[in-house]
This record gives sequence, C-alpha cells and structure tokens, in this order.
Amino acid sequence: MLERLYIKNFALIEEINLDFCEKFNVLTGETGAGKSIVIDAVSVLLGGRAQTEYVRHGCDMAVIEGVFFVPQGGRVFESLVEYGVDCEEGTLILSREIAINGRNSCRINGRNLTLGQYRVIGQMLVEIHGQHNHQYLLQPHRHLEILDRFGKTEHFKLLQKVKESYQIWKEAKTELEDLHNREQDRLQRIDFLSFQLAEIKGAGLKENEEEELQREANILANAEKISMNLNSAYLCIFGGENEATAYELVGKAVKNLEYVRELDDKLEKTSAEIESCLYQLEEGAAVIRDYLENIDYSPRRLEETEKRLYVVKELCRKYGGTVKEVLLYGEKAQAELDLLNGSGERAEELKELVEKAWQEYFQLSALLSEKRREIGAGLDEEVTSQLLELAMPDAVFRTGFSAVEPSARGNEEAEFLISANPGEPLLPVAKIASGGELSRMMLAFKSIFAGLDGIDTLIFDEIDSGIGGKAAQKVAEKLEKISENQQVICVTHSSIIAALADRHLLLEKQVERGRTQTFVRYLSKDERVEELTRMMGGERQTDDLKRHASQILKK
Repeated sequence: MLERLYIKNFALIEEINLDFCEKFNVLTGETGAGKSIVIDAVSVLLGGRAQTEYVRHGCDMAVIEGVFFVPQGGRVFESLVEYGVDCEEGTLILSREIAINGRNSCRINGRNLTLGQYRVIGQMLVEIHGQHNHQYLLQPHRHLEILDRFGKTEHFKLLQKVKESYQIWKEAKTELEDLHNREQDRLQRIDFLSFQLAEIKGAGLKENEEEELQREANILANAEKISMNLNSAYLCIFGGENEATAYELVGKAVKNLEYVRELDDKLEKTSAEIESCLYQLEEGAAVIRDYLENIDYSPRRLEETEKRLYVVKELCRKYGGTVKEVLLYGEKAQAELDLLNGSGERAEELKELVEKAWQEYFQLSALLSEKRREIGAGLDEEVTSQLLELAMPDAVFRTGFSAVEPSARGNEEAEFLISANPGEPLLPVAKIASGGELSRMMLAFKSIFAGLDGIDTLIFDEIDSGIGGKAAQKVAEKLEKISENQQVICVTHSSIIAALADRHLLLEKQVERGRTQTFVRYLSKDERVEELTRMMGGERQTDDLKRHASQILKK
C-alpha cells in the first residue's frame, strides 16, 4: 500500500507530504485546489510520462517520492530480485526526478532503473482510475481481453496454446502460399541454374588449367624461334663440325689440368670441378636434344589450345575470376538447384503441416469458445450482483459473442450488453449507458478484478462524476467495502463518499509571496463537518447543513 507521498516543485505544489491510512482515504477541496495535480504526480511516480511542463515555474527540478509497504513474496518481489533491488524489510521507496533540462531519473530503494523496469514495478503497486478510464467499456474490441482476465490459470494456459497453434498454422500457410506464388520464378531459376551447371560441367575444368594453357599457347606460338635457339645452343655445346664445341674445349682443359696435377696436387680440386662440367654439359645437351625431338610445330594444336583457352576465359568472365572460383560457383549453383528441386517436397510437407495445424487450432479454439461462455456466465452473474449493490437493482448484464476471422485470440469477439431498466432489451453498453451508469459499471468491474490483479492500492479520481443521491450512497458503500481488503484513495466532490472515509485530506490553494501554492490538511472530526457542509452547500453553509453533515459523518 502507499504509506506516504512527497511532492516538491510539481506544478502548483511547492512542497507537500501526504500520509495515507491502509483503508479508505479521500481528497477533497475546491475546484482548482490541486487534487488532479496530486493524481498526475502519482501517475508520474508509477512510471507515467514525465513532462518538463510539470516542473514548477522558476525551479530546476521536480521531485516525487512514494513510500510503499509490500508484503514478502509475490510477483512484485520477483521483479525486484530480477532488477537487483533490495527490499528485505518490505518497504519500497519509488522516486522520480524531472529536471528542466530533460535529465530525469527513476530509482527504487536508491537503485537507478530504466524507465521500462521502473514502470513494471509501479504498475503492480497502484491502479489509477481517472475520470475517463471507463472508456474501455465503450470499446467493444477490448471486451474480450477483459473477459479473459476473469479466467483462471488453466484458461490462460489454453489462451497460450491457441496463440501458439495459430502461429504455427499461420506461418506454415504463409510459407506454402509463398512457394505457390514463387512457382514460376522457381522454375525459371531451375532452368537458368541447370544451363549454367551444364556449361560449367561440360567444360571439364581443372584447377590451374588456364595457366597451363597459356604456357602451352605461348610455346606453340613461338615454336620455330624456340627450336632455332635450342639447336644453336646444342651445336655450341656438343655438335659443332668446323669449330670447337664447349664440350671439346672443356675436355682439352681437363687433360691439361691432369698433366699439371701429376706434378702438383694443389689444383686437384679445381681439376675435379672442371671435369664435372663435362658431365653437366653432356646431360644438358641430352635434355636439349630430347626437347627438340618432341617439340610440336603443329598449327592445329596451337588452334586447339587457343580455342580451349578462350572457353576457359569466357567461363571465368561469367562465373569468377579464376578457374577455382568458377568451380566454387558451380558447387553453390548445384546446392541451390538441389534446394529448388526439393521445394516440391517441401510444399507437400507444408500442406500436411497446414492441415494438421489447422485441425489443432480448430479444436483448441472451439474449446476456448466453450470455456469463454462459461467464464462469461460467471462474469455476468458477478457484474449483475455488483450493479444491484450500486443502486441498479433492475440491471441485467450479459456477455455477447460473435464469430470473427480466426486469430491468435480465437475465432470470436465479445461485447458487453446491458438492460438497465425493466422491460428493456439487452443492448451494447457503448450505445445506451449513461455517464452515471458507466461510472457504476466501472466500479463493479474494479471490485471484481482488483483482487484478481493482485494490486493493493486503488486510486479513484472523481468516481462520483454524473451520479448523486442513492446512487452516490451505494458507490460510497462500495468503496468502503473495497477498502476492507485494499487501500482506496479517492478524489471526490461527493459529501457522502467523503463522509465514509477513514482519513480525510483537504487540499487548499493559497497565495504566498505572490505565488499560488497548494497545501494539504488532515481534517479532524469538526473540520470534516465544516468541509462536508461546504461540499453540500457551497457558500450556503447553514446550521441545518452542518447538522446534516454531522449526522452523515456519524452514520
């Protein structure tokens, strides 16, 4: 529950402290005294939008701080543990700072949190019902969500199963439709890839083939010059007729060195090295002779090589810079082709999956519809009972259902219907309910759902709007009854509601030092009589009104 609220430099409020009791609290005051400002401050405290316009004129920062008591365990504690917030004593201090320069902060028990994390905690602590919150009753598209909230754990599990089965069916159906829509593209792609693969495979490429072909083409194109130079080299080494060859001259040198070596062994090593040159010349000449004998002077072979080289280069131009890249492209094309050819099998699989998923969704959604009607009957009984207590004794509330296109929420929508008077037909709430009836219906829903939502503090901003007399009395009694189990804070203009409160706070607007400020007073019994008299009679505060105020306060 909310124990204390501190507000500083927020709109008209310079600085106030509000202490609340654990049951029924009311805030009253003249129009413009700042009651709505307090509600705005609480909304910001719980994670609402922090606008710089809220900062009091002439100040750098507004501060809002709330002290809450929360029992050990429960979903609030689970989130606090997740966010690393210490709350061993059950005291929770929420703090918001709104700086004029836009640098705002959110802290819980001194720990900075992101606004998203902070808001999660705030929304679990307090629920605010403003003057226009009953609008959700006028929005039929939200009625199904409200109905589902009335269900229990098993119902929520069923809702999740319906959602999951719908997603499986929807995704499989979408994929199957995409396959059908892309069928022509798929066939064209298969033809294109098949042509490319036939071209690549038909060429029988080998790695480094382009380099080998280029080398061979160069040799064949220059075969005559190569032959002439090799022949000349061979003659110089081994084949001269008129002139001495290199082999003969080296042989003569070896013989000369052998003569000297017999007389002086210092040149023995040199003689042996020069002698080895004879063998190298012999081997070199043999290699040249073999090359000359095998050299191909065929123009036809040159033409074949150049044609092959052209084919290889064309494939490289189309599919990659090198033969290796062309072969890699072929592997990728084959993989894609296999995938495309297998999409026909995938289509058959998807057909089976779509049919199976639809059957599962159909069965689950039918079960969900059945359960919703059971839940709707229970909700109808609860709301009708609550309306009876709120001075609508002839009201009949029903939840109507209509079939819609399948969705993750099932295949129906719900709409709330009401007959407020005897003999009147059931009609949509959005079309026939008056402002006062809507306020009481909203309070009926809050009474029902407050316990289910696990929220300990409920704030009502002018719940009495549009009602008076007996209806206001019943609303006051309902608020008092709710406060037996949950903390209630109510901003009201109704003296009947204010009279039943356990704590009465009066907000007043005063001018000090040329500035308008809002102050708060905790009213004693006598002061409450004065305030109730003002609320009932305005400026006409007669003795009769005071006696009446005293009587309803005692009652």
